[in-house]
Amino acid sequence: MEKWLGSASLALTLILGWAVWDAAQQEWERVQRTYYRLALSGAQTEAEKEWARSQRIELKQLQLKERGTVERCVSCHLALENPMFRNFPEPLRKHSSLLESHPPKQFGCVACHGGEGRAVTALEAHGQGGILAKPLLKGDYMQAACYNCHGLKTLPPRVTAAVVRGRQLVNRYLCLGCHKINGDGGEEGPELSTVGSDRSWIWLYAHLARPQGVVAGSTMPVFSLNREEIKDITVYLMTLLDSRDQLKNLPLLAKRAAKDYPTERPEDERNHGDIKFAADKGAVKFAYDGNILFRGAGCNLCHMLGIRGGEVGPALTYIARKRDGENLERLLKDPEEVLPGGKMPQLYLNERQIKALVGFLSTLS
Repeated sequence: MEKWLGSASLALTLILGWAVWDAAQQEWERVQRTYYRLALSGAQTEAEKEWARSQRIELKQLQLKERGTVERCVSCHLALENPMFRNFPEPLRKHSSLLESHPPKQFGCVACHGGEGRAVTALEAHGQGGILAKPLLKGDYMQAACYNCHGLKTLPPRVTAAVVRGRQLVNRYLCLGCHKINGDGGEEGPELSTVGSDRSWIWLYAHLARPQGVVAGSTMPVFSLNREEIKDITVYLMTLLDSRDQLKNLPLLAKRAAKDYPTERPEDERNHGDIKFAADKGAVKFAYDGNILFRGAGCNLCHMLGIRGGEVGPALTYIARKRDGENLERLLKDPEEVLPGGKMPQLYLNERQIKALVGFLSTLS
């Protein structure tokens, strides 16, 4: 009996010790351990194996002298140029062929993707750690970043289509009657010449959907805009930068358009030599706090929670009484499907972020 208790105590001590050690690891440390382990298992030559064994677990960063900053995205996104990881889930996925004309050591990540390049946690790096953070650019919102570096002349029309449509809508709705942009326009409303540097795309979207819900007492009228129109105007406004951000982009101006703008979806799995990698084998799970994510993703810009928040959308104080977890998950994945004709934007959240938000919202009863 004593021997059994001793063995059980030892096992429990080891389990608790491992749990404490694992909890103490930074997110980027866990990602790097996973990456090097997978790289070793998929290595085809002794040189590749030796490389994988010799790598140190350390904070990595890109020194971007032309932009006068550093970015630490590569502490997690280590497989950017490794073809073995072409179809792995993020953060261990090879980047598209756009890297051929946008090498990370020269351009970094933030210039195209937004977010907070200096951060070392996924929540903060993806711009979801606070209301003042700038979230990652995804989908059509990335067109603003393309335009800010390349302009219109060097890119295929479809790559800046949202920017062009947004500018046309600004003219159609006579926004310059109240707002000044680059010296032209009225003065009744705030100047918009640098609004892309001053506000995140989530704030801009929410304000266009219902100005008074974001800025109490705003005199801006509520226009009958649909989701696509709000998105396009938002993308255009994100191209209106201050001189500081314009100077950051000047060294990045491309002389020609990138050759490849891939649209194909990755396959679920691929073969590499004799080893078959499933797409989820390299998954590294980040822990998301639904409460923090609610604010960081900008939900409180549009929705009241208690006595705080915006009034663009319905209050969420008791949302769990009205919608169950499955319905909330569907809503966050595809707002248009659940609320056709509504104005809730597509937030481009991943599965873990959606589950964290649903978990938080399900407590609001």
